[in-house]
Amino acid sequence: MSPRSRVWLSRLVHYGMCAAAVTWLAFNTDWERFRQVLGMANWRLVLVALLVFGPAPLLISLRIKWLLTVQSIHISVWQAIKVTFAGNFLIFALPVGTGGGDTAKAYYIARDTPHKHEAVMTVFFDRVIGVLGLLLMSGVIVLIDWGNPAFNRWRWVIGLTLLALASGACVYFSTRIPRVLRFDQLVALLPLASHLQRIDRAVLLFRRHPRRLAACMAITVLLHATCVVSYFLAGWALNLVGDMGWHAFPVYLAYTPICLLAGALPIGVMEVTFSQLLAEAAHLGTPEAAISLSFLGRLIQLAWSLPGALVVLQGRPQVRPEPPAAIKPR
Repeated sequence: MSPRSRVWLSRLVHYGMCAAAVTWLAFNTDWERFRQVLGMANWRLVLVALLVFGPAPLLISLRIKWLLTVQSIHISVWQAIKVTFAGNFLIFALPVGTGGGDTAKAYYIARDTPHKHEAVMTVFFDRVIGVLGLLLMSGVIVLIDWGNPAFNRWRWVIGLTLLALASGACVYFSTRIPRVLRFDQLVALLPLASHLQRIDRAVLLFRRHPRRLAACMAITVLLHATCVVSYFLAGWALNLVGDMGWHAFPVYLAYTPICLLAGALPIGVMEVTFSQLLAEAAHLGTPEAAISLSFLGRLIQLAWSLPGALVVLQGRPQVRPEPPAAIKPR
């Protein structure tokens, strides 16, 4: 398949998912009840949810700075904050999606350093850590609270996903299994093999810095917990906690990460996911309240991304290039 055909196929899938999700919402949402949900919302609590979300971009900035340091790419905390806000602005304010925002962050960092592969890989690895953190949070909560009726429909799917994720990570970062599977020989047969091998070696460099990686995972847990608390307060403001109050918080810990992952897909998919998980599966409220929470969450993220517009319009942060660290093959 030619590159142009792949682009058109990707667009077709993207717009197809968007059309399917929006159609589902249009025919399965009582828009009068939707307006009632917003009319009865506790907007003071929504304001608290907005403020609680504030540390999230700062935690992302600190994580990307620490990861870049492993690759001998040094930027200040302020520069990391500017890069993060610029990427978030492109993700949440413009129709470029998560990939477009990450590409912009990688561009801002890579253009001023000779470690361009490492810079691009680190931005990608930062996103991987974020996704892994979401899946781990959801999976661990489901395993701890396995008997919760709210998880009946999805606990096996989430549990098996966590198991597959943990198994794949163990295989990839193992020192012996890739040799047995002749991983390097397989990569050498792929297009752009030299670039893939360099990215592979750069990723494995993190294995030599377990404390730094553990610190990044700890920040990720704190980051996701902050986001979930924000969504939980917004959900409470929309009467999306049922009769459980704070007892609904574990449900948000398990399901909100899945909804946030769906946010990387075309618009409408996250709204459907919120409705299916929090309303249909957990029975915390009406589908209209769950969809309202999805829209409200987008607005909260958009509000905290707006400072990035200044970075995009005014210029780019500079990084200090250093000699690359020695990278050994597997």
